[in-house]
Amino acid sequence: MSSTAGYDIAKEFHWLAALDDRGRPLLSHRVDNTPEAIEHSISELHIIEAEHGPVTIGLDILGGIAGLLAAMLLAEGFTCVHVPGLAVNRARRATRGGENKSDPRDAKVIAEQVMLRDDLRIVELPEETAVELRLLVAHRTTLVKDATARTARLRDLLTGIHPGLERAVDHSKVRPDPARPLRHPGRDPPRRDRTHRRLPAPTRSQPAHGADPGRGRAHDGRRPAHHRGGRAAHRDAHP
Repeated sequence: MSSTAGYDIAKEFHWLAALDDRGRPLLSHRVDNTPEAIEHSISELHIIEAEHGPVTIGLDILGGIAGLLAAMLLAEGFTCVHVPGLAVNRARRATRGGENKSDPRDAKVIAEQVMLRDDLRIVELPEETAVELRLLVAHRTTLVKDATARTARLRDLLTGIHPGLERAVDHSKVRPDPARPLRHPGRDPPRRDRTHRRLPAPTRSQPAHGADPGRGRAHDGRRPAHHRGGRAAHRDAHP
């Protein structure tokens, strides 16, 4: 004896339907997409396995919102197969009232497809290398989409200013630095860009900024009397 089960995958909750080897329904209910609810449905599948033989489970979605469910089922040792959503749709439309889609009906159709077909692809846990490669490819896809969107915005901006600018600019060589802040084209660069060079040190003939040029030196170029030392200061004070 054997039995089959089908999960109709959704974001918030799934729907589980199980059939025996003669196509009679064993259970059909909602399963929330949480570890606790999935674990409870797995315990029900273990009970069915003990009473009706090995259970083969069909999933209409792989990865993404079905990742947690698939990982927990495979960790429990169940055989899982992939039933494409297009096959589920075509099989459901062949039944009475199949034009009306519903989660219980789709879950039952998935279980029936698992029972009737032996050419469905078996789902396996991915290797660590494959997971890392998938993450890298997904990250590269995101970068390519961002670059395409940035180029489209640049084209639209140039066309809005003048149609000839969009034809004159080679967009393949435009690589803006994201770490450099954008600057308005009509404004001067920041002051620090113009005064970054080292200023020359003031010479002796050039007084410091804000200092009194007459302080500390007489107008004729000689030092004041109180700055001269010893006898010269006494002689000037008492002729």
